Amino acid sequence: MRIIIVGAGIIGSNLAKFLTDENHEVYIIETDPETARKVDEKLDAKVIVGNGADPEALKKAGIEQADLVIAVTTSDETNLVVGVLAESFGAKRRIARVRSVSLSNVLDEVGYAKFHLDELINPEELASQTIIKTIETPGASEVADFAEGKILLRAFDIPEASHLCGLRVEEVRDEDFPWPFIIVAIKRNGSVLIPKGDTFVEAEDRIYVLLPHQSLGEFLTFVNPESRMPKKVVIYGATHMGQRVAKALSEKISDVILLEENPLIAEKAAGALESIRVINGTAAEKDILVECGIEAADAFIATSGNDHSNLVSAVLAKKMGAKRTAIITQHPDYMSIVDALKIDALINPRLLAMQQILRLVRGKGIQSVTKMMDCDAEALEFIPEPGAPITKSPIKNINFPKNSIVGAVSREDGVILVDGETEIKAGERVIVFCQESAVKKLQSLFIHKKAF
Repeated sequence: MRIIIVGAGIIGSNLAKFLTDENHEVYIIETDPETARKVDEKLDAKVIVGNGADPEALKKAGIEQADLVIAVTTSDETNLVVGVLAESFGAKRRIARVRSVSLSNVLDEVGYAKFHLDELINPEELASQTIIKTIETPGASEVADFAEGKILLRAFDIPEASHLCGLRVEEVRDEDFPWPFIIVAIKRNGSVLIPKGDTFVEAEDRIYVLLPHQSLGEFLTFVNPESRMPKKVVIYGATHMGQRVAKALSEKISDVILLEENPLIAEKAAGALESIRVINGTAAEKDILVECGIEAADAFIATSGNDHSNLVSAVLAKKMGAKRTAIITQHPDYMSIVDALKIDALINPRLLAMQQILRLVRGKGIQSVTKMMDCDAEALEFIPEPGAPITKSPIKNINFPKNSIVGAVSREDGVILVDGETEIKAGERVIVFCQESAVKKLQSLFIHKKAF
């Protein structure tokens, strides 16, 4: 697939790396010569110095033959212009990054097609939504929703006090559990395994669970008897993301405090968020955290624009008594160290944007993609085509690739968790957990062979 990326910032360069690793033909257009030079040295992509809103730059990248154009500059206006130009030159599909909430809302209302776009991405908004879901799911380290929120994927680190400790996977799929769930994967000692019926759940495992949304409340108590909904949350960084999270959480949590170092930004945030206490100060100072009452905080969330500050402040907050910590970071290397630093959740806007784009890159049958943190595993939402192999036989007779498991199906009459007798019909939403190496073979099961 020929893919043109306009903008070689953090989002653009990381997308380019992932897409070249998947053997796509990638072109990058970047206005800044120094940034373009650095990207050219690191990536196996063709880098063009120029303005992506300039037709000549787009032509140099072969816009007429482009399968996908992704505009991710820091300018919403430039990204929208790129989309219009790309459509006029014949690019098959077009994605634009739009950071303005008001502009995103307008585009949602009038429809992307009027702006010649197939998709919008707003990494910061995606990250805000993920933080909110994480905090509202006590104990969860990773979250994703499928089938328009009817099916949830949640990851939990298993404490010794959990009722799951010592149970075999087959023991948690019987009638003793009126709130259904299924364990689709276990991360143990750095490796992900797809469990069998006789696999035991152990303390310190990270389990990945699929469940209908109505099962979540009961399951939270089961997985960790000490879990409870947060009553006090401290947020560091009055960025758009921080303010969005603070406002959303304050509707359900009585005590939300927002910390901001810049006095002007703090004052502006205080005016916009009247029901939230805003403190001017840095979370890297113990006195400020004491003033916030960090020792009583159920959660500390670092959403500042500085990755290093977010990491340091979360470590300090946890040391001073915060029960759970979550950080925003664009830094890919942080994923491998959060466990050692006892940070409970890491949200990476770059990864969330990449997941949204992967749905279009992967092609037929795939409705959404969620990549797991720091491992080569994915959860995918498929919609099988009429006549696809998976619709022709019960699950037990389908030759699924190794390291994959079909977990749940959303159909008109509700959500079911899959067993061997389940028969899948065309048009249903099917959630599959797998290792990355199994994606292509899985995809072939959901597509009619004549159309594949």
